Amino acid sequence: MNLLLVALRLVHVVLGVLWVGTVVFTAAYLTPAIQDTGPDGAKVMAALQRRGIMTVLPILAFGTLLSGIWLYWRGSAGFQGGYLTSPVGLAFGLGGVASLLAYALGITVMRPAMLRAVALAQAAGAATAEERERRAGEIQRLRARGAAAGRWVAMLLVASVAAMAVARYL
Repeated sequence: MNLLLVALRLVHVVLGVLWVGTVVFTAAYLTPAIQDTGPDGAKVMAALQRRGIMTVLPILAFGTLLSGIWLYWRGSAGFQGGYLTSPVGLAFGLGGVASLLAYALGITVMRPAMLRAVALAQAAGAATAEERERRAGEIQRLRARGAAAGRWVAMLLVASVAAMAVARYL
């Protein structure tokens, strides 16, 4: 038994389940529910941020990606072309690419939009009525942008999981 391989798979699967599950739940249920609550949704987003969701998710994702790349490297004997072009290698590779795209989209679009929306909502309390109204429009735009990116991230991650789930049987 190769303990390093067991540890890598354990890390990859557990962190991946947490990452994908959280993103899918957030995109499918939490974000729409927050949007339905209007301005009060900012309180929920602020509470989530205080609990570290915007820090924990990228860490889970990075750990999943790093362990996945390492597993792919080991499984392909150092990224050998024969493995990479085999049905198994292609499925794992495409799943990995989907995960990398999801990570990039989450880090560059979703996370900044949500952080900015929370910051604007928190600063709205000290603003004038006119300024609050202007900020509300910007918050709504940022939430919509983050939600759209979140749906894409969730779809990419589900596609990645599907590819990884069937890869060994191709």
